[in-house]
Amino acid sequence: MLSGGGARAAWQVGVLQAVAARFPPGAPLPFAIVCGTSAGAINAAALASGAPRFADALERLQAVWTGLHAGDVFRTDPWSLARRAQGLLGSLAGRRRPASLLDNAPLAELLRRTVRFDAVDAALAAGTLEALAVSAHAWRSGRSVTFFQARGVEGWSRAQRAGVPVRIGVEHLLASCAIPLIFPPAEVDGEWYGDGAVRQVAPVSSALHLGADRILVVAAQGARHAGGPPGTPPSTAEIGGQVLAGMFTDALGTDLERIRLVNEAVRQIDPAALPRSPVPLRDVGLLALSPGASLEEVALRHLDALPRGVRLLLRGLGVGRRGGGGLLSYLLFEPGYCGDLLAMGRADGEERASEIAAFLDGAA
Repeated sequence: MLSGGGARAAWQVGVLQAVAARFPPGAPLPFAIVCGTSAGAINAAALASGAPRFADALERLQAVWTGLHAGDVFRTDPWSLARRAQGLLGSLAGRRRPASLLDNAPLAELLRRTVRFDAVDAALAAGTLEALAVSAHAWRSGRSVTFFQARGVEGWSRAQRAGVPVRIGVEHLLASCAIPLIFPPAEVDGEWYGDGAVRQVAPVSSALHLGADRILVVAAQGARHAGGPPGTPPSTAEIGGQVLAGMFTDALGTDLERIRLVNEAVRQIDPAALPRSPVPLRDVGLLALSPGASLEEVALRHLDALPRGVRLLLRGLGVGRRGGGGLLSYLLFEPGYCGDLLAMGRADGEERASEIAAFLDGAA
């Protein structure tokens, strides 16, 4: 399960490279089910499309992240930035148009180059993969929707969330990545969607619905930077960074704690009585990984790598050497920053190698 985080999702690839080091070079993806939200959905779909050879899929993902520039994700020319800023102000003033700071039209082409959707079909048909799922937030209904492609799994409907069987394509990934106010809403079958982390009350539930018994959660959220000087009010960038961090992490942390508590309760029940339970109960293996250091501080070191127009826009929001690294860390799609995150992810994965090994071996 790969959580969201914009450019931070490069860290996830580094962690998974540390995981892949435990397997022979030609080994298939060791996870039968792959779930993702926001930028994690892109990584998840790319992994699913490369399921027959895990290490090769990660090598392709590494090449994408280390070759990435902001212009591959959103328009960076001054005219487009000015027009979007004007449109955002107009939307906030009451005009009937979607509000977003950036135009992510280039992202669609990046997704077509990165994810081989026909290979996902082939992996499912061959049994190398059991399910791929990506989550988005439906703005009109207010529900968290998981689009999934799987063998022999029916959709589900619960309070505030639903699972919808589809053939996953570019439109579903764009929907999952539509960070509110940053990128515009995305349309799928007549409904408008935003980032999957919005109001995602039970982020792990989709993996459970799809039959997972053990879940490796790779969350691209680490320690937070202290922010600006004490005694000064937070900038727009600092507030935005905190809002995004809360959106991507708070519900996930609560859901993981809920699963741990249910696991403890299940362990107190006689195994012979579990089949008679009116609701399915099982002890779910769980391992959650997150960065060991602040990604915000890393981002601030790479601020000058962004195109000049983007830097000026972000500085106007309060991004600078003294703060705003949170917001910057989600939008800094540049090779130096993403390369650093990949290296950090590999180091974090290697540091927890014994835990990962125990989890993969079924001992945790």
